[in-house]
Amino acid sequence: MKAKDLAKKLGVSPATISLVLNNKPGISDSLRKSLLEKIQELGHEEMLCDACRAGSGPAPKPPEKPESACACKVIAYLVPGDFFTDRNDPYDFFSGVLEGVEAEAWENDCCLVMVHMNRNKEVSLAEKLLRAGNVIGAIVHPCRLTEELGRAVQEAGLPFVFMDAGGLYSKSTNFCWEPSSVCISNRQGMYRMVKYLKEMGHTKLGYAYSGWGGQVRKDRRFWYEQALKDFGLANRPDFSFSARTGEDLYDYQALAEQFQNAKELPTALVCENDRQAWRAVKALKQVGLRVPEDISVVGFDDQPVCTKITPHLTTIRNSPQLMGRECVLTLQNLIRLRALGEPDPWLRLELPARLIERDSVRDLRKSFG
Repeated sequence: MKAKDLAKKLGVSPATISLVLNNKPGISDSLRKSLLEKIQELGHEEMLCDACRAGSGPAPKPPEKPESACACKVIAYLVPGDFFTDRNDPYDFFSGVLEGVEAEAWENDCCLVMVHMNRNKEVSLAEKLLRAGNVIGAIVHPCRLTEELGRAVQEAGLPFVFMDAGGLYSKSTNFCWEPSSVCISNRQGMYRMVKYLKEMGHTKLGYAYSGWGGQVRKDRRFWYEQALKDFGLANRPDFSFSARTGEDLYDYQALAEQFQNAKELPTALVCENDRQAWRAVKALKQVGLRVPEDISVVGFDDQPVCTKITPHLTTIRNSPQLMGRECVLTLQNLIRLRALGEPDPWLRLELPARLIERDSVRDLRKSFG
């Protein structure tokens, strides 16, 4: 019997059966053992090499990298080009994320290497990862999803985990891509905040946002508006206030002007993140309004700024260390799924969003009770 006929009979490729018959590496030990047993059951032991009959395993596969390359398993942390110019102040939060990534990487016997995607643009992402050492997968700092990035990730052939990423669809090229990701549950966070404010007697809610784009900001705005609808509260366009993208990170004049010129203000202001909540508190004080006596203000993310301002901000906690650790664990699960035979595994993990009560919300029930 020819090897290709035996392969067809066993339901595997000719290449696989060749590795078994010639005792070569390239397949799992469990598959090799199963095929050897079936070959013997079929009475075709004469096709096996002497080493197979003796029961010895294949010789170890020679290393593909030079001996000078690092043998340690490496997790790459990919940094997009706009990381150091993100005007919504990522440093407080993502320094914690990196701490979590590094801690979990070490606990999984992996090293962490940072790779800046905007440097050496003539070098492909796949080549950068190859140069980084024995990379088993990559974690990607929040960034704008593009078709170019999607194709580069697919070309690299490694498992990737993105932070706070949605999906991408290009009508012009019909390119569809949704990477594996670890995200904070913006839905849970906004529902919990709106529910809390309503229970505190607030029925006139407003929204303060930066004006910057990005999936996370869009998601939070969407789920805020959906929560208003589901809790029976009005979504008033005149209660929407933008700090504007052109303003300095610490400038709150645009918000102050809008608050000053508004015919009516909400009793509570839900903010896109803690940075916008900080700006809103400063702007309200500039126009002579007190927080929370005249208007309540809440944030999102529980960054250190929440307890550095008076009053301390009520917010939604998003643990950066937990996000970093879960990115590594999700990456490990993607690797495990590939080993189990899933050619293109996909995972999405949403982290819980917990309400943190502080001093920036007035209980209106006491005022009218």
